Amino acid sequence: MKRVLGAFIILLVTVSCNNSSSQEKNDKFTDWALKNSQKIETLEVTEKQDDLKLLKQIVGKAEVVCLGESRHDIHEQFQLKHRFIKYLVEEMNFTTFILEASFPYSNKINDYILNGNGNIDEIMSNMPGWFLWDTQEMTKILNWLKDFNQNPKNEKKVNFYGIDIVAPNNAIDQIFEYLQKVDKTYYGNIQGKNFARNIIEDNQWQTSLQHYSELGEEEKQILIKNYNELFQQIKENEKRYIGNSTESEYNWILKLSYSANEANKMFTETDRIKMGLIRDNAMANIALWINERNEKLIIWAHNVHIAKSEFTMNMFPENRIQGMGYILHQELKDKMISIGASFNQGVFQNENITFEPAEENTIDGTLAKLKRKYFLLDLKGKSENKEVEKWLNTDKVIQAQGFEMTCIPKRSFDAIFFTNNISKVNYNPTTLEKLRN
Repeated sequence: MKRVLGAFIILLVTVSCNNSSSQEKNDKFTDWALKNSQKIETLEVTEKQDDLKLLKQIVGKAEVVCLGESRHDIHEQFQLKHRFIKYLVEEMNFTTFILEASFPYSNKINDYILNGNGNIDEIMSNMPGWFLWDTQEMTKILNWLKDFNQNPKNEKKVNFYGIDIVAPNNAIDQIFEYLQKVDKTYYGNIQGKNFARNIIEDNQWQTSLQHYSELGEEEKQILIKNYNELFQQIKENEKRYIGNSTESEYNWILKLSYSANEANKMFTETDRIKMGLIRDNAMANIALWINERNEKLIIWAHNVHIAKSEFTMNMFPENRIQGMGYILHQELKDKMISIGASFNQGVFQNENITFEPAEENTIDGTLAKLKRKYFLLDLKGKSENKEVEKWLNTDKVIQAQGFEMTCIPKRSFDAIFFTNNISKVNYNPTTLEKLRN
């Protein structure tokens, strides 16, 4: 009996010590995170921005700031990013807003925020590729940018670009219109060529993927040949085409032909990983093109697109993915900052979806222990504690859009913004009807 009792006491002591050790690790990280973070007081856009001062420290002299998101449909993350954009524009002189949206279509949004042309509700509801940006939250951001640009006190105006390639029909429309002006002979010659325009669905690019998957290999090769020849034709006739238009027009059309060519490559690819890499490489290429022509960029995209280091997704656990953020970081180095997004729990009432509290050992679950509604955490803050450094520099899971992303926090992101509870974005009426159908 004494031996049993002794063993039981040893077991209790061992468990107690392990729990104590685990608690100590958690306390050390929490202490470090509290010292290196700033509580965000409100989600509402306000003139008082003292609660975002840490953002200036994190960004420093960087000329490209990437703002991530856990999902494309979180109301609170949209609101916080609106505040970040306002701060970066007003306090740090950022002049270019880039969205993970259709590159070809973005000139319409740019014309609206710069010149007030068009109806924003119509522009947003007709946005190809990702109609999911047609929300009240995004409309407020674009209207704020328009108001900023129209204020005569603001000499530096903010430009808008998309970087996504998934709506090539929109690009082909602009390319053909341009060719009619600068090269009618070539325009006439390609009218009978196949560019898969009848099977590309710009408003829902997953449908385009489905249609491409039903094509035979011979037809796919014809499409690859036709798109590549179109790109090369425009590339090789620079001087002649500029002579019949302007340099800025030509550069825009050249990049449109590049984006359409890459979209076709993506749609004809059957391997999901390769397909995603074609898209991310193209978005990085377009972002760098924009960077050459503009000052101080804000890039809004999903966490997986802005991660500066390799990561994995739980549906492809063996593939270390080097996405857009990785490519940009290789080129831009310290000129680029990536700020990831994290959340704990929430409910999408209209969709009857519940997000249970994040698991304890994930990035989301660990940050939830700070017991703050919203905050910004600087991951670059140094720590003398080995456990804190270990947490920052080893693979951790973070919630994403229907999947889990595994990354090294400190290598993938310079900072993380956190919202404890989340709810669904508010779609504008036209898109809400699309979603219902």
